[in-house]
Amino acid sequence: MGETLATLKAVLCGSDGTQGLLQDSSYYSDIADRINDAVTAIAAGIRMPDGMISPPLPDLYDFDTVATSTSNPYASLPSDYQRHLFMVVDETGYQVYPPKGGDYYAFALFLKQAVKKDLSQAGSVFVACVKGSRLYYQGIPSTSKDLTVHFYRKPIAMSDDADTVDGIPDHLQKRLIQHYVAKEVFGEGIEDGEDSRGTGHKYHVARFYEAMTDLIDFIGIDETPIYYGTNEFLDLGVCD
Repeated sequence: MGETLATLKAVLCGSDGTQGLLQDSSYYSDIADRINDAVTAIAAGIRMPDGMISPPLPDLYDFDTVATSTSNPYASLPSDYQRHLFMVVDETGYQVYPPKGGDYYAFALFLKQAVKKDLSQAGSVFVACVKGSRLYYQGIPSTSKDLTVHFYRKPIAMSDDADTVDGIPDHLQKRLIQHYVAKEVFGEGIEDGEDSRGTGHKYHVARFYEAMTDLIDFIGIDETPIYYGTNEFLDLGVCD
């Protein structure tokens, strides 16, 4: 059972905002927003001290369908899409590959390898790429087709006190969220004494990254290799 919003609010603010880690009632009114911001930030990926971005949370894996346009080379991704689209499948069950030599976010390669630079090539969809909140593709079918996209969604925000944290493993929820929120608040100027010199902020930053390291070790990194030169562009002979 995950941590409830009520429990996390109590850890950070106590019952009235004057207790808990923060001990400042001015933060009590929007503490739920800060807690949800912490969950969203962790789900979206945290830049670790070594430069790596933390991987997606497995429990946020999702898939949905995207209907292609008959006139535009793009369609909107699902509204709950957040990060790491890693597979696109057409109606026949075959994978629609990203551009040769890249992944589904290599938009510059997608444009470079497009036969028509205005992305107007008609026909069955044979390549796809993400740009912003859109899925771009070539060709453009004459009738709308459903593409199944596999991705990691946004976590569901908590609003009621009984709501629980979405996506983060149960045993790490309290540590990650309390230290994330505390480091943000202490970093904004609240400290634990007139001569603290940022000790509160430094403490929570260190503890947060310790918890993030435990999270990464626990969930692992789910990656597949890119085999250069083995995708639909080559199979269809549409690039050199």
